[in-house]
Amino acid sequence: MQYHFAGKVIIVTGGSSGIGKAAAHHFAQQGGSVLITGRRVEALKAAANHERIAWMAADISQEESAPAIVTRALELWGHLDILVNNAGISSLTPLESIETEQMSTLFQTNVFGPTWLSKAALPALSQTRGAIVNVSSASAQVASVRGSGPLISSYAASKAALEQLTRYWAVELAPRGIRVNAIAPGPTATPGGEAFFQSIPRQGSPAASTSARIGTPEDIATWIAAVADPSSRWLTGQVITVDGGIQLGARLA
Repeated sequence: MQYHFAGKVIIVTGGSSGIGKAAAHHFAQQGGSVLITGRRVEALKAAANHERIAWMAADISQEESAPAIVTRALELWGHLDILVNNAGISSLTPLESIETEQMSTLFQTNVFGPTWLSKAALPALSQTRGAIVNVSSASAQVASVRGSGPLISSYAASKAALEQLTRYWAVELAPRGIRVNAIAPGPTATPGGEAFFQSIPRQGSPAASTSARIGTPEDIATWIAAVADPSSRWLTGQVITVDGGIQLGARLA
């Protein structure tokens, strides 16, 4: 696929490592200008090792961070074309142990954060008829009974909420020319993702046997770029699962 990111401005949250870092570099290598955000300054500096990548320390779980992030992108490049809501946190906690503060923190980061930032970006994205890409999780779609599966119900619920926001935002923002889609990665080799690898059943179907490896951040970044690309103008309101066929094994096992 030939990408069309030359001259485009992109914000990628959670861009200091893993999927966010891979996506930022993918955009930059294709000519885009990228602002990455995160909470770890040293990691952000290390990730911004490309001439078209800038960084900003920000915590998306704090509502006041949203307008500041958008303002910074506009100060640097004058417009905004793509927002990638990638930053998120996970939790391995059984129902009997979940506490209000933990549940609140999950939704504050995984649901409220993308909401506030998308809201703040609306005026700029309306001007460019841009795109929003939310990063969900395959755990929002299939409940596993193995490994850590039973322990991630709260995390999965937060990502399921993000997927439904994706669909409704796509309808609401269509008149402004803004497309909204989501990518739902399976187990991915990121600082936080490998812990969930055993949460998806992998035996019992030929489809599952084809996925003999955990995903890489680059596997996911490719699809983030694909749905964000302006040439995908007929794609909106979709949640695309990228898991190497592992989810098929979960359904058929």
